Amino acid sequence: MKLSLRTRLLGTIVGAIVLCFLVTLIASRIELNNQLRSLAQTQVNNGAGAFGGYWDSRKDQIKLLVAQDAVSDTMRKALQSKNVAALQDQLSNAARTSGLSFLTVVDTNGNVIARANGPAPGSLKSNDIVSRALTGETVSTATLLSPAFLNGEGLAPQAQADIKTADGKSEHIDNGLAIVAAAPISDANERTIGAIVGGVLMNHYYDLVDQATHALGGSSAILEGDGLISSTIQMPDGTRAVDQQVAAAQNVEKNDAPFSGVDTEGGTAYLVRIDPITNDQNQVLGARWYGIPLSTLDAIINKTTLTLLIWGAIAALLALALAIPIVQRLSDTLSKRSIQVRTAAKELGVAIVGSEVSGDHVAMTKAAVERLGTLLDELEGQGQGASGAPKITELKAVNAELQGDMIVIDTLSQEMSNRMQQAVTRVQELNDVAKGLSELVTGEAG
Repeated sequence: MKLSLRTRLLGTIVGAIVLCFLVTLIASRIELNNQLRSLAQTQVNNGAGAFGGYWDSRKDQIKLLVAQDAVSDTMRKALQSKNVAALQDQLSNAARTSGLSFLTVVDTNGNVIARANGPAPGSLKSNDIVSRALTGETVSTATLLSPAFLNGEGLAPQAQADIKTADGKSEHIDNGLAIVAAAPISDANERTIGAIVGGVLMNHYYDLVDQATHALGGSSAILEGDGLISSTIQMPDGTRAVDQQVAAAQNVEKNDAPFSGVDTEGGTAYLVRIDPITNDQNQVLGARWYGIPLSTLDAIINKTTLTLLIWGAIAALLALALAIPIVQRLSDTLSKRSIQVRTAAKELGVAIVGSEVSGDHVAMTKAAVERLGTLLDELEGQGQGASGAPKITELKAVNAELQGDMIVIDTLSQEMSNRMQQAVTRVQELNDVAKGLSELVTGEAG
């Protein structure tokens, strides 16, 4: 059984609508994904720039605080008098109110006079930043603090970590990434009598990344080398992602160039930008990581796709509601025309049968006329009497005239027969057309 015309037309319409809709949906989804990726990458770049602004702002703040303490009369007098207790109280208060991890004063030989973190004698003479400050230079930079420096400040436990690598191994670190500022302390005659150094250790310090994430959204992280030491990236259990390697940062450390792309951390794929952290000698120490979850983009794309599907379905239903009456009218019209063709073929067939009967009558009449002529010849040859001769002659004349007419009639009859044969062919064609229309409309053989 074949499908009816209405079914085929509606199927074709539905197929065309669905195909057009699917092509449009796929193209829209691809374009939306590309546009959102581009927009999101711009947002990530802007966020990374803003995160860098937080970093620079914190560095400037530390520099300003240390520089102010360096010119404090109280600080200078306490250093000149070697009043360790007064220096330690002042350093402790300044570090606590400024959010510094450490704040230390040394004499001109680099020997520690006092620390904000408590009495711990020692020497910072070999520290490059302190040495520069003792020469009269005010320094503000990112740096890696040595284990010896961190031990003296009591910060070694905060910096130590085992960084998990991609192959499941771990790499131990005991240096600490910090923002540090140092400034000379001078007496009333502008002679350097010591130096003050302070800063913030970034290892397992979350204030900066929390501020950036709260203000910018997304997630923020700080890396020492290619290892996470501070972040707002969440692990599946809700804890922070720290002490693990970031493979995407390896080229940043190696090439001193930013990375933009996709990075998966804590089981979540992010669109990220990773910018190198350098010291004031342009040496790469670590990196700033900023990203937004790709799931955010996927959610927008999926929601938009669902909206397109819903409205596409509504549009398809409306199109079908308009198409069904039109298809029905077309089907009804063709069905009506099929019936008309069948009726016309039947009437023409009757006419052909009538014509065939008329042709038989012509043949019979012709035979009768010829028989009459034969009988008249026989009567004339038998000499049926002089009185009947004129009548026989008259009948023969009439018969001759009839024979002449019959020749014409027979010729016309033969021509008519040929025409009838053609008509029979046309009737067959009409029947075929009617059958085809009926099969087209109903799907059933007529």
